[in-house]
Amino acid sequence: MEQSPKEIIEQAEQDLVNQEWPEALEGFNMALALLGPVVEGQPAALFAEAQNGKGVALLELGRYAESVKAFEAALTIAPDLAGAHYNLGLAWEGLGQLENALHNYTKAIELEPHDGEAYFRRGGIYFALEEFDKTVEDATKAIELHQDASAAVAIGPYLARGLALHRLERYEEALADYGMALAGEPREACDAYFYRALVFIDKGEAIPARADLQAFLTLTPDAGGVQADQAREIIVELDKVI
Repeated sequence: MEQSPKEIIEQAEQDLVNQEWPEALEGFNMALALLGPVVEGQPAALFAEAQNGKGVALLELGRYAESVKAFEAALTIAPDLAGAHYNLGLAWEGLGQLENALHNYTKAIELEPHDGEAYFRRGGIYFALEEFDKTVEDATKAIELHQDASAAVAIGPYLARGLALHRLERYEEALADYGMALAGEPREACDAYFYRALVFIDKGEAIPARADLQAFLTLTPDAGGVQADQAREIIVELDKVI
């Protein structure tokens, strides 16, 4: 017996959960071919679901321009699909089109005001646009919405807010946020050691800065990366003044 479009979509969505991106893309394309052009009713809802899923698979494969087309197709049928707006924001961000990403994250928040991830991502766009006060606002909202989640989920918003507060020269608040990020999962939040060290440096406190950089080097999974190289270079300079 041949599978229905709904069954194919369900399997493709499971492939997304399993991070099997090519298989998911194939499944969504198969479902869309069976559905054909649709305008309204249940087939239209399945069409929007399949286009959104296809977009996610393309997004994960780094095919951002194609994913934009898929998400826009989903939104043509279901303009109030908050997840598609959020995903479209991710696609625009991947293409470096920050204003477009900002628009879609904002739309996602309007439709689903309790989505902490949408606030977090929009805060990142504001940071890139150097609107640091708005980053603080969105990261704060994301932290509030993540209060009932695991500690690891809130690491990103705490780091984002800490970075923005540092740029605003609100050093003590930035230090507090980096401390909160490290309170739960220090290994997962090891970047907080690096960024906190930069705050200590700006405050003229070389000893805690060096300690944090050493902690970062101990915990980072990318000991040969650019950030780790920067940490080692900064330690050399700090050792000249300690």
